[in-house]
Amino acid sequence: MGNPRCKICGGVTQKWGSTQAGRPRFRCRMCRASQSRSSDVRARDFAAFLDFVTGKYTLADHGGQARTLRRRNEPFWCLWPVSPLVDEVCHVVFVDGIYLSHKLVILIACTKTHVLGWYVAKGETTRAWQSLMSRIAPPDVMVCDGGQGIASAVAATWPGTRIQRCTFHAFSAVKRKTTTRPRTQAGVDLYALAKALLRIDTLDQATQWMSHLAHWNNAYKTFLAQQTRLPNGRWVPTHARLIQAKNSLNTLVKKGTLFTYLDPRLHVDADPIPRTSNLIEGGINAQLRALLRVHRGMSLDHQVKTALWWCYLHTEYPGTPAHILKHTITDQQIINLFETTRHRANAQTQIEHWGTGVNWTDFHHNGTWHETY
Repeated sequence: MGNPRCKICGGVTQKWGSTQAGRPRFRCRMCRASQSRSSDVRARDFAAFLDFVTGKYTLADHGGQARTLRRRNEPFWCLWPVSPLVDEVCHVVFVDGIYLSHKLVILIACTKTHVLGWYVAKGETTRAWQSLMSRIAPPDVMVCDGGQGIASAVAATWPGTRIQRCTFHAFSAVKRKTTTRPRTQAGVDLYALAKALLRIDTLDQATQWMSHLAHWNNAYKTFLAQQTRLPNGRWVPTHARLIQAKNSLNTLVKKGTLFTYLDPRLHVDADPIPRTSNLIEGGINAQLRALLRVHRGMSLDHQVKTALWWCYLHTEYPGTPAHILKHTITDQQIINLFETTRHRANAQTQIEHWGTGVNWTDFHHNGTWHETY
């Protein structure tokens, strides 16, 4: 191990005796400042923990050292990475969610090069998406797969951001209803229209495609109006699945989210707008699934933290292990926060039982004082 660099000027240091504690002292040759060096064992063990949970090696690959590694990793499973606050405006941002269980999803936002943020929620709700977007500066364009709650969250949090709906997911939504071998001519024509979405590169082609969709709507209007009577006497549309496929395309055309990537006002030579969300699907979600597959057998809590630590290490400026240990949050801090909140609610209930009518928070806040009592 060589001599450390000066913490003040970055210059070369030389050995200069030792401190009273017996640690070696180093002195800078340029600014004459002295410093000592100590070995941070906890930061070293945490770095090994990050290498393990975000790597491809399992405990079985470590052989006889597996039990030692498990013991050293145990204190760090209580840590949670903090999603960064992004104030830099990005031209294109991708958002998507990866489900780890039936009622647990990790919402992720990223650019073409790094992860921007994440949020753990029970489902893809508007409130969950707003929590993710609130820590990220509004981009020019957001590419998504059209999940639940995204559009309303963008309207509330990023009102000036344009949405690009992934054309492959739009095609897949039609394919799920028509299948790849439709039984009716209307289904064959609609499936061909949806498949043509993947090959549109100019505004003229987009205009022609929308004209073909409008012609399809008029040509099969009577056919889609057919109804079938059920044994219980209720009438239902005969071609309900085809109607659903048609409505999915018409809705996207009406909202103007299919061909945002062709808008010349949003064109940037160095950062073109993609038509699909393949970058986040294959660049992040696929890698997270592969990582969790390697470490299969972990509890759900460990799976969540493994995915979040992978995302943190792929942010633009991840901190050093020593820096992370100083600024991360723990399970106990979260528990204490909830206990404090519950205690305040119980305290307010007790105060109201006293009959004073005084709100506890009116006397414990950082805002301006007001006289209402």
